Amino acid sequence: MTSDKSRFARENLPGDPYAMLLHCANRWPDKEALVFDSTPQRLTFSQWLLASQTLACALRRRGIQPGSSVALWAENRIEWPIAQVAIAAIGAVLVPVNTHFREDDLLHVLDHSQSVAILLSARFRSSDYLSMTLDTRNRLPLLRDVICFDGPGLHAENCWSYAALMSEGPQLPFQAWPWSPRELASIQYTSGTTGRPKGAELCFEGMLMNARGTVARLAVTAEDRWTSIIPLFHCAGCIMNVLSALAAGATYVGVSAFEAERMLHLVEAERCTLLTGVPTSYLAMLEHPRRTQYDLGSLRAGTCGGADCDPALLERCASAFPIPGLVQVYGQTEASTLIALDSCESAQRFTTAGMPLPGMQVRVCDPDNGQVLACGETGQVQVRGPMVMLGYHRDPLETTRCIDLDGWMQTGDLGRVTADGRVELVGGRLRDMIIRGGENIYPVEVENLLRGHPAITEIAVFAMPDPFYGEVVAAAVELGGALSAAQVKQACAGKIAGFKHPSRVFKVSQWPMTSSGKILKRELKAQAMAMQLEELP
Repeated sequence: MTSDKSRFARENLPGDPYAMLLHCANRWPDKEALVFDSTPQRLTFSQWLLASQTLACALRRRGIQPGSSVALWAENRIEWPIAQVAIAAIGAVLVPVNTHFREDDLLHVLDHSQSVAILLSARFRSSDYLSMTLDTRNRLPLLRDVICFDGPGLHAENCWSYAALMSEGPQLPFQAWPWSPRELASIQYTSGTTGRPKGAELCFEGMLMNARGTVARLAVTAEDRWTSIIPLFHCAGCIMNVLSALAAGATYVGVSAFEAERMLHLVEAERCTLLTGVPTSYLAMLEHPRRTQYDLGSLRAGTCGGADCDPALLERCASAFPIPGLVQVYGQTEASTLIALDSCESAQRFTTAGMPLPGMQVRVCDPDNGQVLACGETGQVQVRGPMVMLGYHRDPLETTRCIDLDGWMQTGDLGRVTADGRVELVGGRLRDMIIRGGENIYPVEVENLLRGHPAITEIAVFAMPDPFYGEVVAAAVELGGALSAAQVKQACAGKIAGFKHPSRVFKVSQWPMTSSGKILKRELKAQAMAMQLEELP
């Protein structure tokens, strides 16, 4: 891999989101680029470019420098991709914030990323983002500017209305920051071994290689209209969906929050051709009683990932929607989103995650000794290439644990590589990560919170299979007092995101242990599934 700009220069490809948008605006100025369902709101490529230039100039006037971290905390809305491009245009580092986060998670991400500004919605669902942010400012000495997408005006110091900033207009001609391909461009937070979100450092070379590889594999063109249930704070939302659409000149059709019939209506009304989802969302749409009342014939392809994919479910969706080119995909935030996906015509697209993207090397190793295994053998999936993250932000120890000296990154996932080179996942993970409806949950965070409950002597949190979410959070507790499942959830309320709350709680009097004294969570899960543990009411 070369360290200069040769990859993009040789191919004459735009090397960052602003350059990509400028290219699209020059080629298709009046073509619809963004559609969001809330109003609905619509922007052409030229309108998107002007809005991003205007916001970029406003950010510069507030003193935001190249290399500074800028957080973005909002549901899927039209301002999200405007801000995404504007942040890139001034050379700042994008820090997407999970819309489920509460104050503790927010404080960690803003502090750890050293964000100097945040753009946000005033609130989303039951979360008051603006109040939470203002309440944490006195603990964040680097956070200077708060820019709210909602409301006419704000009264706190250095707290700005988005509408007011946009009324200032751009400074033309606009000069964008000249990005280097391997320069830090985004810090994407994902759960880690400490239980706190870890920041995967991504560069535009990796992100755009991923987007362009996805476009090529799915045969995306400027005629496509791509919709997705994925939140834009996820790498799959802001990279696989938004940047891939930009790479092809396709239209991105956004939805603020997933609801099965709302999605069916959107596909019909907007004549969407591509759909991105997770098993939970596909199952909800497939089994919706009014699905057959909607004309979904515009769909030609789609992707499904984020949890263990049931080949039978994918095949049913492909036939029943119909969505003939539906494919299983496999990815990680640390790999700039996708690692592998198949073509829409492949006979193996339901049973495997397909071929690795161009530029992505995949191997399977013995998890105990690191020995490279032959095709067909099951072990830990490891990947290498320009799309692998630069490292974990401000965490060299975790980076060294994850990426070896030869550049191979441990994914923590169990899988195998078929004789023809396709990646096949076998559903297990070396680490204890729980994936509930596409959301990553690390048990340590829940355990640390609940271990302080006066009625809980010891706790172990683990995944239980669920037909709708794929997995749900379960907890086994040793009690020192009276406790109900409702009280466990109440102890979590307002402290961690709702999707992290245990949905099932079991009572344990004797823990299964390893010889070194560690709780065997796999044994707990087996006992719970065999109904050998008493479940709290």
